[in-house]
Amino acid sequence: MPKTLAERLDLDEILEVPATLEKYFNFLPECEYRIDYSDGKIISMGYASLTHESLVMRVGHLLNLIFGIDSKYHVLGSNVATFIPDAQAAHNADEVVLQGKPQHHVHQGKKKKIKTLLNPHIIVEVLSRTTTRYDLGVKLPRYKTLPNVQHILLISQHNQAVSLYSRTNRPGQWLNTEESDAEHGYITLNRKKLRLADIYRNALVE
Repeated sequence: MPKTLAERLDLDEILEVPATLEKYFNFLPECEYRIDYSDGKIISMGYASLTHESLVMRVGHLLNLIFGIDSKYHVLGSNVATFIPDAQAAHNADEVVLQGKPQHHVHQGKKKKIKTLLNPHIIVEVLSRTTTRYDLGVKLPRYKTLPNVQHILLISQHNQAVSLYSRTNRPGQWLNTEESDAEHGYITLNRKKLRLADIYRNALVE
C-alpha cells in the first residue's frame, strides 16, 4: 500500500491489502489519503469525483447551518476515522456530526498514540457507483452497532434521492425514510429539516 496520494492515484480504484489491525494503526499516521480497516484488510476506495466532493461540502455547510456553529454539535470531515469495536474495524465516513465531547479508541502505535472516534451522533455517506455496495453492505450495519449514533444519512450522487436511518426507542430497531421529491422533499435530523432542494440545487455534475 503506497503512502503518498501521488502514488495512490497511479493504482487501481479499489485497493485491498491484507494486514493486522496493528499494522493498520501504524500505517495510518503515515498515509496521505483515506483508508479503512475491515475484515483483516486495509482498504482504499479511490479518488472521489467532483460531484461527490461538491455534495459532501454542500451537506457539511447545511449541517452547520442547521445545528449552528455555537452549539454542542460539531460537523467533522472525512479524515476522521470511526472505530467499530464489535467488528474490530475502522471506517471513514464522508462526514460525521459529533455531539458534545469526543470519545476515543486509543491505540499505542510505534511512535505515538493514535485516536479514532467512538461516538459520532450522525454519520453521512455520499454514495457512488464504486462505493455503494461497500457503504450499504459493510459500513451501514456496523455504524448501527455504535450506541451514540442516532442518524445515518445516505445521499445519492447520481439521483436526487436520500435515505435516512434513525434509531428508535426499541433496541436494534431503526426507522428508514426514503425521499426523492427533489422540489419539496426533506428529511428531519433532530427535529430540523434538511431539504433535498438545498442539497442538490446547482450541484456540480461530471
